[in-house]
Amino acid sequence: MRELDGLISAPQAAELLGVNRATLYRYASTYDDFPEPTKIGRTVLYRPDALREWRRDHPAIRKHAADSPPP
Repeated sequence: MRELDGLISAPQAAELLGVNRATLYRYASTYDDFPEPTKIGRTVLYRPDALREWRRDHPAIRKHAADSPPP
């Protein structure tokens, strides 16, 4: 199964992006340029390099705590 080498699962992809799995799936359905996964039955696998590239183009939104001082 050479074509599957290096692919990561949805939970691993979510961790790589710093989000939960529900957010990962929301990104996939919302963003036209989100990396297409490889599907094996019901298993969804992603290329980590494609996810990192996508994250560079779509930086994570940082939430500020209400009690932290303004920057």
